[in-house]
Amino acid sequence: MNATLVASGLVLAAIGAAAIANPLRIRSFVSGRTWKRDPERAELYQRIWAYAVGAAVVLTGLAVVAWGLVA
Repeated sequence: MNATLVASGLVLAAIGAAAIANPLRIRSFVSGRTWKRDPERAELYQRIWAYAVGAAVVLTGLAVVAWGLVA
């Protein structure tokens, strides 16, 4: 077991979970022009992208945890 990999994976999973929990408080994936023109649609796109990126980071974190447990 590699404790460094496990800890790193847990940190990645926590970052991804925070992005999913707060999709409007992370980096904006929608252009400023879209926010000004159609705020409701921009918010929807921001939530979709935040969930997708957050889920990818969580899955990557879990894979790193698994790798750390095996290594």
